[in-house]
Amino acid sequence: MHKTTLIGAVLAAALFSVGSLACDAMGPGVHMGQLMSVDPANNRFTIRDAQSGGPITFSADADILKALKTHSGSVRVDYEENDEGNKAVDVSF
Repeated sequence: MHKTTLIGAVLAAALFSVGSLACDAMGPGVHMGQLMSVDPANNRFTIRDAQSGGPITFSADADILKALKTHSGSVRVDYEENDEGNKAVDVSF
């Protein structure tokens, strides 16, 4: 039983390490995470960032918001920083 517990702990640590490096490994201007909410009225959506575990909100145009409206799960967000925050320029599932 101890061997099984040790193997499980090692696998969990490995998976956590891969997730925590996900955004840095993709380079600047990219975040990856779980879609949390879509707010078309305010032209925004929020993900739970794979690296930090915290929420990140992006502004987006109507086409991106429409694509996200019917999606659940992981998304990759390519974005630009501007005076108003992070603006999504592309999303992929």
